[in-house]
Amino acid sequence: MKKFLILGITAVALTACTDVNVPFMSSAKTESSTSSSTPVFANLKEQLNGREFIIVTEGYNSKTSIGFKGDRVYGFSGINRYFGDYQVSGGKLVFGEFGLTRMGGSQDEMTKELQFLDLLKNNKSVKLSGGTLTLISNEGIELVFKDPKAVNTEAK
Repeated sequence: MKKFLILGITAVALTACTDVNVPFMSSAKTESSTSSSTPVFANLKEQLNGREFIIVTEGYNSKTSIGFKGDRVYGFSGINRYFGDYQVSGGKLVFGEFGLTRMGGSQDEMTKELQFLDLLKNNKSVKLSGGTLTLISNEGIELVFKDPKAVNTEAK
């Protein structure tokens, strides 16, 4: 009986701490009570789901990528593979902590990889236009990615 009581209190405490305006928690009440831009960003997560993008911004390894599946993000950061959780909130992608493989590279490659991951985590806005995904960092640096499948579709 004590276990059920503790479990019940924990469940109430966790739901009481939930912000009803978080875009990934959709309900009719939430969507009607938020600004008109929230459904667009909630829809963004659906548009990103199952897609992988390759970076086209100069200065990065040409295989650098970002992919999305459900609440998960993954990709190649120049030397290592990375993975983690993400949400769409306030017009930007909010990433949890990244997990990384442990491959080594030159000092320059390692620095570029850490810079890339930092720019991802510190994005201030995101834009998806067709097969192009653009993340703009707090410093104004743009990371531009292309969906190779969308490019092939557009070329036909």
